[in-house]
Amino acid sequence: MADARPQPTVPPSALVAAPPPAPAATRPSSRFESLSQKVDRLGRSPDPVDAFAAYQLVTACVWARDHEGWMAHHILPGDRALLPTPQQACGDIASDQVQSRLRWLERAALAGVHHAATEMLREGPDGLGPSNSDIDAPENASWKLRVGAALDAGVRTCDPDSLESRINAYESGQGVAPDRAMALTYWVAYMECRQRLVGQPGSILSNADSVTQRMGRSLTADQVAQAMAAGHALARDARPLPGDR
Repeated sequence: MADARPQPTVPPSALVAAPPPAPAATRPSSRFESLSQKVDRLGRSPDPVDAFAAYQLVTACVWARDHEGWMAHHILPGDRALLPTPQQACGDIASDQVQSRLRWLERAALAGVHHAATEMLREGPDGLGPSNSDIDAPENASWKLRVGAALDAGVRTCDPDSLESRINAYESGQGVAPDRAMALTYWVAYMECRQRLVGQPGSILSNADSVTQRMGRSLTADQVAQAMAAGHALARDARPLPGDR
Protein backbone atom coordinates (compact mmCIF):
# COMPACT_ATOMS: atom_id res chain seq x y z
CA MET A 1 0.00 0.00 0.00
CA ALA A 2 1.37 3.46 -0.89
CA ASP A 3 2.51 5.68 1.96
CA ALA A 4 -0.42 7.99 2.77
CA ARG A 5 1.84 10.70 4.10
CA PRO A 6 3.53 13.29 1.84
CA GLN A 7 7.15 12.37 1.14
CA PRO A 8 9.45 15.37 1.41
CA THR A 9 12.83 15.06 -0.23
CA VAL A 10 14.54 15.62 3.10
CA PRO A 11 13.31 15.10 6.65
CA PRO A 12 12.23 18.17 8.63
CA SER A 13 15.10 19.74 10.47
CA ALA A 14 15.31 18.83 14.13
CA LEU A 15 17.69 21.71 14.77
CA VAL A 16 15.90 24.63 16.38
CA ALA A 17 16.99 27.86 17.91
CA ALA A 18 17.70 27.77 21.61
CA PRO A 19 14.52 28.79 23.45
CA PRO A 20 14.48 31.72 25.85
CA PRO A 21 15.22 30.93 29.50
CA ALA A 22 12.38 28.87 30.92
CA PRO A 23 10.75 29.51 34.29
CA ALA A 24 12.29 27.58 37.15
CA ALA A 25 9.34 25.19 37.23
CA THR A 26 9.98 24.05 33.65
CA ARG A 27 13.80 24.18 33.60
CA PRO A 28 15.27 20.64 33.50
CA SER A 29 16.91 19.48 36.71
CA SER A 30 19.92 18.20 34.76
CA ARG A 31 22.12 19.78 32.11
CA PHE A 32 21.11 16.88 29.85
CA GLU A 33 17.66 16.43 28.34
CA SER A 34 16.24 13.44 26.58
CA LEU A 35 14.25 14.15 23.42
CA SER A 36 11.02 13.55 25.30
CA GLN A 37 12.02 16.02 28.00
CA LYS A 38 12.98 18.62 25.41
CA VAL A 39 9.70 18.20 23.52
CA ASP A 40 7.77 18.45 26.78
CA ARG A 41 9.61 21.64 27.81
CA LEU A 42 9.09 23.28 24.42
CA GLY A 43 5.46 22.20 24.20
CA ARG A 44 4.69 23.62 27.66
CA SER A 45 6.38 26.93 26.92
CA PRO A 46 4.04 29.90 26.39
CA ASP A 47 6.25 31.00 23.47
CA PRO A 48 4.69 29.94 20.13
CA VAL A 49 8.20 29.76 18.60
CA ASP A 50 8.90 26.98 21.10
CA ALA A 51 5.64 25.26 20.17
CA PHE A 52 6.79 25.13 16.56
CA ALA A 53 10.14 23.74 17.67
CA ALA A 54 8.33 20.96 19.57
CA TYR A 55 6.30 20.20 16.43
CA GLN A 56 9.48 20.04 14.31
CA LEU A 57 11.19 17.60 16.67
CA VAL A 58 8.20 15.25 16.77
CA THR A 59 7.64 15.55 13.01
CA ALA A 60 11.28 14.62 12.37
CA CYS A 61 10.62 11.46 14.40
CA VAL A 62 7.42 10.67 12.50
CA TRP A 63 9.19 11.21 9.15
CA ALA A 64 12.12 8.96 10.03
CA ARG A 65 9.86 6.24 11.40
CA ASP A 66 7.44 6.26 8.48
CA HIS A 67 10.16 6.40 5.81
CA GLU A 68 12.59 3.85 7.24
CA GLY A 69 11.70 1.22 4.63
CA TRP A 70 11.49 3.78 1.85
CA MET A 71 15.00 5.07 2.62
CA ALA A 72 16.39 1.54 2.69
CA HIS A 73 15.22 0.97 -0.90
CA HIS A 74 15.58 4.42 -2.45
CA ILE A 75 18.51 6.14 -0.71
CA LEU A 76 22.11 5.08 -1.34
CA PRO A 77 23.86 3.66 1.75
CA GLY A 78 26.33 6.55 1.82
CA ASP A 79 23.51 9.07 1.74
CA ARG A 80 21.45 7.23 4.35
CA ALA A 81 24.19 7.97 6.86
CA LEU A 82 23.36 11.67 6.47
CA LEU A 83 19.74 11.11 7.53
CA PRO A 84 18.66 10.34 11.09
CA THR A 85 17.53 6.83 11.89
CA PRO A 86 14.22 6.37 13.72
CA GLN A 87 16.19 5.63 16.87
CA GLN A 88 18.12 8.89 16.56
CA ALA A 89 15.13 11.03 15.56
CA CYS A 90 12.67 9.56 18.06
CA GLY A 91 14.70 8.66 21.12
CA ASP A 92 12.19 8.43 23.94
CA ILE A 93 9.50 10.61 22.35
CA ALA A 94 6.16 9.32 23.63
CA SER A 95 3.02 8.51 21.67
CA ASP A 96 1.05 11.26 23.40
CA GLN A 97 3.65 13.76 22.21
CA VAL A 98 3.20 12.52 18.64
CA GLN A 99 -0.54 13.02 19.04
CA SER A 100 0.03 16.60 20.25
CA ARG A 101 2.18 17.74 17.34
CA LEU A 102 -0.65 19.23 15.25
CA ARG A 103 -1.91 21.12 18.27
CA TRP A 104 1.54 22.68 18.74
CA LEU A 105 1.72 23.46 15.04
CA GLU A 106 -1.63 25.24 15.02
CA ARG A 107 -0.73 27.31 18.07
CA ALA A 108 2.46 28.43 16.33
CA ALA A 109 0.70 29.09 13.02
CA LEU A 110 -2.04 31.22 14.55
CA ALA A 111 0.65 33.30 16.26
CA GLY A 112 2.44 33.93 12.95
CA VAL A 113 5.56 31.83 13.54
CA HIS A 114 7.43 31.70 10.24
CA HIS A 115 6.75 28.63 8.07
CA ALA A 116 4.07 27.33 10.46
CA ALA A 117 1.00 28.36 8.42
CA THR A 118 2.19 26.67 5.23
CA GLU A 119 3.24 23.64 7.26
CA MET A 120 -0.33 23.54 8.59
CA LEU A 121 -1.54 23.58 4.98
CA ARG A 122 0.83 20.72 4.05
CA GLU A 123 -0.33 18.63 6.98
CA GLY A 124 -4.01 18.98 6.09
CA PRO A 125 -6.78 18.77 8.69
CA ASP A 126 -5.75 15.34 9.95
CA GLY A 127 -1.99 15.27 9.35
CA LEU A 128 -2.21 13.09 6.24
CA GLY A 129 -1.65 15.88 3.74
CA PRO A 130 -4.25 17.79 1.69
CA SER A 131 -4.20 15.22 -1.13
CA ASN A 132 -5.44 12.56 1.29
CA SER A 133 -8.18 14.68 2.86
CA ASP A 134 -11.33 16.27 1.53
CA ILE A 135 -10.47 19.76 2.70
CA ASP A 136 -13.72 21.09 1.22
CA ALA A 137 -15.83 18.71 3.29
CA PRO A 138 -18.20 20.46 5.75
CA GLU A 139 -16.39 18.98 8.74
CA ASN A 140 -13.19 20.73 7.66
CA ALA A 141 -14.73 24.19 7.30
CA SER A 142 -13.44 25.29 10.69
CA TRP A 143 -9.93 24.07 9.84
CA LYS A 144 -9.95 26.07 6.59
CA LEU A 145 -10.92 29.21 8.51
CA ARG A 146 -8.08 28.62 10.97
CA VAL A 147 -5.61 28.14 8.12
CA GLY A 148 -6.76 31.44 6.64
CA ALA A 149 -6.28 33.12 10.02
CA ALA A 150 -2.82 31.55 10.28
CA LEU A 151 -1.81 32.88 6.86
CA ASP A 152 -3.02 36.34 7.85
CA ALA A 153 -0.99 36.08 11.06
CA GLY A 154 2.05 35.11 8.99
CA VAL A 155 1.58 38.14 6.77
CA ARG A 156 1.63 40.33 9.89
CA THR A 157 4.96 38.81 10.97
CA CYS A 158 6.63 39.15 7.55
CA ASP A 159 6.58 35.38 6.93
CA PRO A 160 7.62 34.90 3.27
CA ASP A 161 5.81 31.55 3.07
CA SER A 162 2.47 33.08 4.06
CA LEU A 163 2.96 36.00 1.69
CA GLU A 164 3.85 33.66 -1.18
CA SER A 165 0.74 31.60 -0.47
CA ARG A 166 -1.38 34.75 -0.68
CA ILE A 167 0.32 35.77 -3.95
CA ASN A 168 -0.45 32.41 -5.55
CA ALA A 169 -4.04 32.37 -4.27
CA TYR A 170 -4.96 35.82 -5.59
CA GLU A 171 -3.11 35.43 -8.87
CA SER A 172 -4.63 32.04 -9.70
CA GLY A 173 -7.94 32.34 -7.87
CA GLN A 174 -7.31 29.35 -5.59
CA GLY A 175 -9.89 29.60 -2.82
CA VAL A 176 -10.44 33.33 -3.44
CA ALA A 177 -11.68 35.50 -6.29
CA PRO A 178 -8.76 36.33 -8.63
CA ASP A 179 -7.41 39.79 -7.84
CA ARG A 180 -4.24 40.90 -9.61
CA ALA A 181 -4.02 44.08 -7.50
CA MET A 182 -4.03 42.05 -4.27
CA ALA A 183 -1.49 39.61 -5.73
CA LEU A 184 0.76 42.53 -6.59
CA THR A 185 0.38 43.99 -3.10
CA TYR A 186 1.47 40.72 -1.51
CA TRP A 187 4.32 40.36 -4.04
CA VAL A 188 5.78 43.74 -3.08
CA ALA A 189 5.47 42.87 0.63
CA TYR A 190 7.03 39.44 -0.02
CA MET A 191 10.07 40.98 -1.71
CA GLU A 192 10.58 43.51 1.05
CA CYS A 193 10.22 40.89 3.79
CA ARG A 194 12.68 38.59 2.06
CA GLN A 195 15.17 41.42 1.78
CA ARG A 196 14.68 42.32 5.45
CA LEU A 197 15.13 38.75 6.67
CA VAL A 198 18.39 38.16 4.79
CA GLY A 199 19.68 41.51 6.01
CA GLN A 200 20.68 42.79 2.60
CA PRO A 201 19.27 45.70 0.62
CA GLY A 202 17.59 44.54 -2.55
CA SER A 203 16.85 46.21 -5.81
CA ILE A 204 14.07 48.75 -5.70
CA LEU A 205 10.83 47.36 -7.09
CA SER A 206 9.38 49.29 -9.97
CA ASN A 207 6.88 48.90 -12.76
CA ALA A 208 9.72 47.42 -14.83
CA ASP A 209 9.95 44.39 -12.54
CA SER A 210 8.94 41.33 -14.60
CA VAL A 211 6.55 39.91 -11.99
CA THR A 212 5.06 43.34 -11.42
CA GLN A 213 4.50 43.62 -15.17
CA ARG A 214 2.81 40.23 -15.34
CA MET A 215 0.49 40.92 -12.43
CA GLY A 216 -0.20 44.47 -13.57
CA ARG A 217 -1.01 43.56 -17.15
CA SER A 218 -4.75 43.93 -16.53
CA LEU A 219 -4.39 46.93 -14.18
CA THR A 220 -4.20 50.61 -14.84
CA ALA A 221 -1.09 52.59 -13.94
CA ASP A 222 -2.92 54.05 -10.92
CA GLN A 223 -3.98 50.57 -9.74
CA VAL A 224 -0.39 49.35 -10.02
CA ALA A 225 0.87 52.34 -8.04
CA GLN A 226 -1.77 51.85 -5.34
CA ALA A 227 -1.06 48.11 -5.06
CA MET A 228 2.67 48.72 -4.73
CA ALA A 229 2.15 51.41 -2.10
CA ALA A 230 -0.09 49.03 -0.13
CA GLY A 231 2.57 46.32 -0.36
CA HIS A 232 5.28 48.65 0.96
CA ALA A 233 3.00 49.59 3.87
CA LEU A 234 2.17 45.94 4.58
CA ALA A 235 5.85 45.05 4.83
CA ARG A 236 6.67 48.16 6.86
CA ASP A 237 4.05 47.30 9.51
CA ALA A 238 4.93 43.56 9.68
CA ARG A 239 6.89 42.48 12.75
CA PRO A 240 8.50 39.02 13.16
CA LEU A 241 8.10 37.42 16.59
CA PRO A 242 11.09 37.68 18.96
CA GLY A 243 13.38 34.72 18.43
CA ASP A 244 11.75 33.67 15.16
CA ARG A 245 13.73 33.21 11.97
